[in-house]
Amino acid sequence: MLDYQTILNAVLPVYLTMAAGALARKLGLLPREADAGLLRLSVNLLFPCLIIERLVGNPEVMHAGRVLTAAALGYGLVALGIGLCYFLAPFIGLRVGEGRRTFAMATGIQNYGFVAIPVISALFPGKETVGVMFTFTLGVELAVWTLGVGILTGLSHAPWKAALNVPVISIVVALALNFLGAAKFIPEVLHTTMGNLGNCSVPLSVVLIGASIFDIWGQERMKWMVAALSPVLRLGLLPVAFLGAAWLLPLSLELKRVLVVQGAMPSAVFGIVLARHYGGHAATAVQVVLATTLFSLISTPLVIAFGVKWLHLWP
Repeated sequence: MLDYQTILNAVLPVYLTMAAGALARKLGLLPREADAGLLRLSVNLLFPCLIIERLVGNPEVMHAGRVLTAAALGYGLVALGIGLCYFLAPFIGLRVGEGRRTFAMATGIQNYGFVAIPVISALFPGKETVGVMFTFTLGVELAVWTLGVGILTGLSHAPWKAALNVPVISIVVALALNFLGAAKFIPEVLHTTMGNLGNCSVPLSVVLIGASIFDIWGQERMKWMVAALSPVLRLGLLPVAFLGAAWLLPLSLELKRVLVVQGAMPSAVFGIVLARHYGGHAATAVQVVLATTLFSLISTPLVIAFGVKWLHLWP
């Protein structure tokens, strides 16, 4: 049975790895000039290896209906988050042109990848649950590039083709191999090689996230209403939707586990990049990410512990 201490022990190493990245930046061990190359290495080589190794041969992602359900939930829950945050932003004085759209985007998109993966892997060993998480992120990626960016640029100008990135293509290819029954023809040595490469992607990316947070810390004067409301929504109200879906819908055990962990995640650091690149209010995105990341140190293990116990999701 998974208790709070077990979950805390699974979550804390992720934050300590972030802290290591921040320390490496502070000490000059990880210069900013190295970020772009390391990120490309992780996203375009290491992470696809992890995706393929976790998906190919995974019995939980061999059913088209389950895959579509997971992707639909990924899209729908992000859409709900963005819409709710956009509706509530004016209550703290945010208007269009002053951070309302950025607040909705940044708060509505959880850190669905490199922070969630090590938590899921630690709590639910084996490739089954992590593999299901990748099918969930198909929907999240589509939501990010249509609704997330679309709320900043206008939906008609959203760069939806950017959702066809290397990780997404890797997921689709791996699923196709599963559906075609090709998994049994992949030699074990190739599985092992991809596993070894893929295992490098998560810690490297979490280190880079920590370094990025160090870079933005203190850059902008904090708006306390943003810093107060974003954790309430991202870490308090939106997890109710994730847990509610896991409770009400006839989903697989693995997908319910994914929903619980995803619902507990802070806002994605990637939201800052989107705000800066697509004309959003970058200062608001920075404040949302910092506030939700800080509060998630306390809330994330609590939400996961509650969800696992309530929904009976322990192994």
